[in-house]
Amino acid sequence: MERHDFYQSVQYEANLAGEADARDATQAVLSALGERLDETRSQRLDGQLPEEIGEHLVQDDSGRRFDYDEFLERIEDRTDRAAVGDPEGLASAVVGTLLEHVDAEESDALRERLAELDFEEAIPAVGPGARR
Repeated sequence: MERHDFYQSVQYEANLAGEADARDATQAVLSALGERLDETRSQRLDGQLPEEIGEHLVQDDSGRRFDYDEFLERIEDRTDRAAVGDPEGLASAVVGTLLEHVDAEESDALRERLAELDFEEAIPAVGPGARR
């Protein structure tokens, strides 16, 4: 999978104007997600993504404790562009694309972990990575 394909999916699913907005949304969501996941999970996901994308999962400390609402606040705080949309829509687009672009084992493990954290709302209802 190429980074362009990842960004194109995020752009489409979040209804963003261009790839620059998709890059910004991806960075915001994955860096916040990487802070909440444990280090091992973040590293395993990172290893299956293009470097430019996966690095956002491992750039900060991992295993922090915060709820879904704070996750959304962190996304909102990290988006540089005013036009990227609501943080919940961005989370759904990026997490859905992530789930679609990693292997089945990692996708299932991430779904399970998101459920344990009460972050199921980040899994889209339809589209790439949709809830099962």
